[in-house]
Amino acid sequence: MTDDRQPSAGSSTGGGRGSGASDTAECQDGAHAEEPDGQGAGRMHLKGWFRRSLFMRWAVFRVFNRSRTSDVRKFLFFQATQVPAYFQTSFNRGQLRALRLLLPLHLLAQAISAPVVALGVWSSSRWLALLLLVGIEGTLLLWFSRVQPNVRGMRSFADYVSIRRALRVLNGVLGLVWFVFIILVFRLRCGDIHLLTLGAGFGLMAPLLLCAPVSGAVEAMMVPIIAGVYGALLEGCFDRSLLFTASFFLMATVCGLFVLGISRLVGILLWRMQMACLKQREQADILSLLTRQSAAPTGRWLWETDEAGVLRNPSAGLCRILGRDETQIAGRTLGSLLEIPVSGAEPSGAISPERHLAHCLTHRLAFRELVVRAVAVPDARWWMLTGEPVFREGVFRGYLGVGADVTALQRVRERHFHRVRHDALTRLPNRLACQEHLQKSLLETMRGAQAFVVVLISLDVSSLGRRRVVTTDEGAKILQKSLPRLNACLARNVPKDLNGTDGCFVARYGVMDLAVVTGIPVERKRHFMEILALEILSALSGPVSVAEDVAGDVIDVEPAIGMAVSTTGDGEVLVEAVETALRDARGERVGRYSIFDPCEEMAGSRQQRLFRDVRQALEQKAFVLVYQPIVNAQTGLVIGFEALSRWKGAAHKHLSIEKVIDTIVETGSGLEFDFWVLETACRAARRWPVPLWISVNMTATHFSLPDIAGRIFQVLANTGLEAHRLQIEVTETQALEVGPRVHHAFRELEARGVRIALDDFGKGFSTLMYLRQFPFSKIKLDAAFIQDMLQDARSAAVVRNVIALGRDLGVAVTAEGVSSPEHCRHLQEQGCTEVQGFYLGRPVPEEDVPLFWGRRVADLS
Repeated sequence: MTDDRQPSAGSSTGGGRGSGASDTAECQDGAHAEEPDGQGAGRMHLKGWFRRSLFMRWAVFRVFNRSRTSDVRKFLFFQATQVPAYFQTSFNRGQLRALRLLLPLHLLAQAISAPVVALGVWSSSRWLALLLLVGIEGTLLLWFSRVQPNVRGMRSFADYVSIRRALRVLNGVLGLVWFVFIILVFRLRCGDIHLLTLGAGFGLMAPLLLCAPVSGAVEAMMVPIIAGVYGALLEGCFDRSLLFTASFFLMATVCGLFVLGISRLVGILLWRMQMACLKQREQADILSLLTRQSAAPTGRWLWETDEAGVLRNPSAGLCRILGRDETQIAGRTLGSLLEIPVSGAEPSGAISPERHLAHCLTHRLAFRELVVRAVAVPDARWWMLTGEPVFREGVFRGYLGVGADVTALQRVRERHFHRVRHDALTRLPNRLACQEHLQKSLLETMRGAQAFVVVLISLDVSSLGRRRVVTTDEGAKILQKSLPRLNACLARNVPKDLNGTDGCFVARYGVMDLAVVTGIPVERKRHFMEILALEILSALSGPVSVAEDVAGDVIDVEPAIGMAVSTTGDGEVLVEAVETALRDARGERVGRYSIFDPCEEMAGSRQQRLFRDVRQALEQKAFVLVYQPIVNAQTGLVIGFEALSRWKGAAHKHLSIEKVIDTIVETGSGLEFDFWVLETACRAARRWPVPLWISVNMTATHFSLPDIAGRIFQVLANTGLEAHRLQIEVTETQALEVGPRVHHAFRELEARGVRIALDDFGKGFSTLMYLRQFPFSKIKLDAAFIQDMLQDARSAAVVRNVIALGRDLGVAVTAEGVSSPEHCRHLQEQGCTEVQGFYLGRPVPEEDVPLFWGRRVADLS
C-alpha cells in the first residue's frame, strides 16, 4: 500500500490520512519519522518556520497590545465595577469568601489536566511530557507551600490585594507553560496528540472562569493559551489551505472572546449579588437605627387591630405562626391570642411584660419589644410585639404593629435568669435572688402588706474543739444537711398565714450563711423573733456528718443569728442592719443571736465607733486600691480600669465600701481621701501601656470648691500621667450644685482632655438636667438595671432608652454589673459602648493588672 501523506511539518489534520498502522507507527517514531536523506531539508524548513512564526507572533502580539490600550479593553477585559467607599470593606470580605470557595477548584483542574496530557504525550516525547509536568505541578506546589496558607488566613484588604496579585502571577506562569507546550507539541507529527492538546487547552477555559472575581486573572492565563494556538496555526499556515487556517483562527478567536465575555459576565453577576446583599443589609441597619430595634429578630410579621382590639387583615406571617388561615383568625381579639390580664398594671413596683401590654392597650399607649406568652398556639411560644396606636382625625382607629416569634431567645433568657439566681451546689436561691426578694417584699410592705423579718444564719464549724476552715463542697454539704432541720423548725414555729402558700423564703447568702425571710405578727414582734431565734439555734446546733471526712472527725456546727425588721423601704439599709446584727451575734459565746433595731442602734455608740475606726484607718493609711477592667462592648478588649478603694483588715467588713466612703465624707476627710485615691491611681496608670486609661471616683460636692481643676492638674503633673488617660466619675452622695464654679471646673477639665463621667445614672441624685448643663462625656448606667433587663420590662426599657439617649447626645454609655455572657451580648446588640462587671473581670490589685493588657476578656462576635 502506498503512503500518500505530505512530508510537511504541519498538523496531520490538514493533510490526508493513510492507514491506521502507518499513522500509529508515525506517532511512535515522533519527530524522527523522516528519512535520513531529508535532514538538510528539515533544517532549512525549521529556519523558515522560525522566521515566519516570529514575524506572525510579533504581529499578533502587536495587535493584542494595542487592543489593551484602546476602548476594546473595556469590553474584552474585566474591569472592577466601582464600589462605594463605605461598602469597600464588606465587599472585599465577600470577594475573599468567594476566592476561598472557588480557587481550590481551579487549582484542582490544573493539577489533573497536566498529568492527563503528559500521559498522552509520553510515548512520543518524554522530555516534553516532563516539561509540562514540572512546569504545572511545580508551580502549583510552590503556590500551595508559599501562598495557599495565607489564603486561609486572609482577612484584611491588604491580604486581598496581595492574594489577587499572586493569583494573576500564578495564572500567568501557568499560561506561559501551556504556551510553550502547545508550540512544541505541534512539532510532533501525531494528530491524536494535537487533538488531545487542543481539547485540554480549551477545556481549561471552563475552570478558569472560577477566577472571574479577580480582575485580570482570567486574561493572564487565557491569552498565552490562545497565543499558543495561534502560533501552532501560523507554524504550518503556508502548507495548509487558507480556508482551513482562517476558519481555525476564527474559531480560536471566538472561543477566546467567548471566555472573556463569560468571565466579565460572571464578575458582574458576582458584583451585583454582593452589592444587593450589602444594600439589603444596609437598609436593614438603617431601619434598625430609625426604629431603634438593633436586637430585633428576623422573621417579623405585621398585625393590625380595630378600635375594639379585633384583628383585621391578618398577614401571611401571622397566619403561618398560628397555623391557620385568614378566615379562622379574623374576628379574634389580640388579647385572646396572648396570656395577658384583663386590667392594667399597678402604677408602681415590678411590672411584667403582660401587665405592661395590658396597661398600654387599655390606655392606648405605644409599646415596643414586649415579650409575652402566646396561648393560641399548641406549644409554649413567646412573641415580641411592638405597636403604635393609630389616630385619624382625632379618633382612635386601632393598633398597627409588628411581631416576631422569640421562643428560642426567651428560653435562653429563662435559663440564664434561673442560673444567675440559684446556687449550683445547693440549688437554693443565691444572694442576688435574696436581695431581689427583699426589695419586692419592701414594695409590698409600702403598699400596706404586713412587715417581715430577715434572719441571717451563719454556721461556724469546729472539729475537736477548734475552728475549722471548710472547702466550698464541704460547706455545701453542711448546708444541705442543715436545710431539712431548718425547714422543720420554720414549719413548727412560723404560722402559715404569715407567708401564704409560698412559705418562708430560704436562700444561700454566703459560703456558710443562710438567709430566711418570713412574715412577722403585728403584736409581740420581739417575743416572736426571740422564740424563733432560740428554736433555730437549737435545731441547727450539733454534729454533722460529711462524706468527705474520711478521717472520722466530728464536725460540730454552731450557728449565729442576726435579725432585722423591715422598718424602711431601702433594701440596702435593711441588709446592712441584719449583717450588723449577725456580726454582734458571732461575738457572743452564749445565746448567739442579735436583733437589730435601727432606731436605737445607729444613733448611739455603734455610729460613734464607726467614725472612730474610719478616722484611725485614714491616719494609718489602711485603705488600698484595686482595679476593675472596663471592656469595649463591641470588641471585647480591655480599654481601661476603674480604681476602687478597699479597707484592709477592717472590723466593719459587713459594711459596703459605699457606706464607708459616706462615713469618710461625714467625718470631713472626703476631699483628702479622694485626692489620695486620685494620686495613687494615676501613679499606677503611668506604668501602663499608653492606650489604657484610669477612671477615678470623686464626690460631686468637691467641684464647687475653688481651683479644684488646678489641684487635679497638679496631681497629673506630679505623677506624669497624660490628661487624656484620666476619667473622673462624679459620684453623688449629695446633689451636684448648679453654679458657675462647677461649670468652670468641668470646662477646664474638658479643655485639657480629662473625661468626665456621670456615675450611677438612674440612681440617687442623677437627673437629665445634668446632661444638658454639664459636659459629661460618658454615662455609667447603674447595675440594678443591668441585672434585671433580661426579665423586667421596665429595666429593659430603661437600658434601651439610656443607650439611645447617649447615642443622641453623642456621649458614651458604660453598663455596670454585667454578670453573664447574655448581658454582654444583649448590651452589644443594643449599641452599648462599654461594659463592666464580675463576668468580665473582678477588681484585682495593681500587680495583677498586666494580666489584662491586650486581652480579649469576652467573645462578642
